Amino acid sequence: MLVLLFLLLLAALAGVLGLVLKITLVIVLTAILSIGALIAIAWFGLRHQVRKFQREATSTHTMITTGRPTRDLPARDDRY
Repeated sequence: MLVLLFLLLLAALAGVLGLVLKITLVIVLTAILSIGALIAIAWFGLRHQVRKFQREATSTHTMITTGRPTRDLPARDDRY
């Protein structure tokens, strides 16, 4: 932090403080937006995984899955 203040003081002495502040602002805002985007992506990914885990946990109950009912009729032999 002290180094940053020293560099700003040097820029003010050189007369380019406005340009340095604008460049610094762009760099800081870019970093903040990038970090915010990464946090948002991680949050939505984590939330998706938690919901997926919850769905799988609730569907592991013992169930007998049944399909459509079929009729077990004796086979018809048309040879006679």
